[in-house]
Amino acid sequence: WQIKPEESLFIYEPGLGPDNYSHPGHIPVFTSDLKISAEVRSACGDNTACLFDAAATNDTAIGLNSMMTGLMLEQERNLVGNAPPNITGDPRIIAFLGKPVLYTMVVNDADEFNVTLSPMTGAQLPVTYTFARTSHS
Repeated sequence: WQIKPEESLFIYEPGLGPDNYSHPGHIPVFTSDLKISAEVRSACGDNTACLFDAAATNDTAIGLNSMMTGLMLEQERNLVGNAPPNITGDPRIIAFLGKPVLYTMVVNDADEFNVTLSPMTGAQLPVTYTFARTSHS
């Protein structure tokens, strides 16, 4: 389930690579691997996050906390009435010193709200930058 070092999309400090951050002995836990007790099923109902976290940690309270957090986030999203936009593009940015950089991304909002892009407060951007908007239907 792990990638090969040459498949990594991360950029590492000199002398470091994927092997410095991997844990080959780690065995991931999947929902199908867990034995979910009747007590956990009773407490969690059909909430997947609760079932998984309670069974994986052997602590029903952690599962219930995961369920409550998910429910609160869903309520907040419903109050706001808008899911975050989906932003896609090449994960790599290739830049050369003194040359302009063109980066293209596609931004879609499932709720069909207008999306505004702007640099983060405090972001250190070059003296000149532009966001060019194109619309595709």
